[in-house]
Amino acid sequence: MHETRKGRVLRTVAIWGLILWSVLPFAFMLRVGFAAPSDIRGGSPDWLAPLYMFNVVDLFGDADFMSAIGRSVLVAVVSSAIAIAAATPAAYACARMKFRGRADFEFWVLSTRMLPAVVVVIPYFVLFRQLGGIDTVWALTVMHTVVNLAVTFFLLRSFFADLPAAVFEAADLDGCSETRKFVSVAWPMVRNGVAAAAVLNFIFSWNEFVFALTLASGEAKTVSVAMLGFMQFQSVAIGPMMAAGTLAVLPVAIVLFLSQKQLVTGMSFGAVKG
Repeated sequence: MHETRKGRVLRTVAIWGLILWSVLPFAFMLRVGFAAPSDIRGGSPDWLAPLYMFNVVDLFGDADFMSAIGRSVLVAVVSSAIAIAAATPAAYACARMKFRGRADFEFWVLSTRMLPAVVVVIPYFVLFRQLGGIDTVWALTVMHTVVNLAVTFFLLRSFFADLPAAVFEAADLDGCSETRKFVSVAWPMVRNGVAAAAVLNFIFSWNEFVFALTLASGEAKTVSVAMLGFMQFQSVAIGPMMAAGTLAVLPVAIVLFLSQKQLVTGMSFGAVKG
């Protein structure tokens, strides 16, 4: 079916509208982050004013903020690795094997995400206080793993469930064990999907704020909590905060750039299943 001229125009306008909607907030953040205080009026920059680097240079000299970025990277990487390591075999078992209690197990995993974070954060705070985990990186890593585990499990479960049954029937005829089928049959087909799940875990952990603020707002604070330091009583250091936002975006942008092929392939897995 040929697309009409009006349809092409509307599609082009919609695409450019979406691009502008996505790019403008980042452009605003970059411009304010590289502007002098005198060039910012009411939070909006003078777009034609010269660019200055001192906000970014000051941040690189801020050991507290740079440590917060390092902790965010550590928590995001470790919690993603643990979530993937725990969810992958569980997702495979629930998708490709039949065993008693499978539905109950899946419901239990789902139940861990049924309540909003603001409801469960206080019980977790009490628990980690009893364990001596308040304001520690390990407690925050455990919390992020728990929070992201359900999403990871069901995402990977859908990948394993979408694999063609014929290849597993052929493996059964060859006498392959479940471990062999997982390693030699399933894993080569879903590894891009697992990589996509790991990237999403990293982004979710990087953006997480409620648990980070409640469990680690002191020495172990992450970058999302450290950003609050630019907001004082009746004032906001808008330039330094926007420069900090620019630096905070960089690790996520680097991860997305390096994994874009795996992310696109993984997230489209099963979309064209025959």
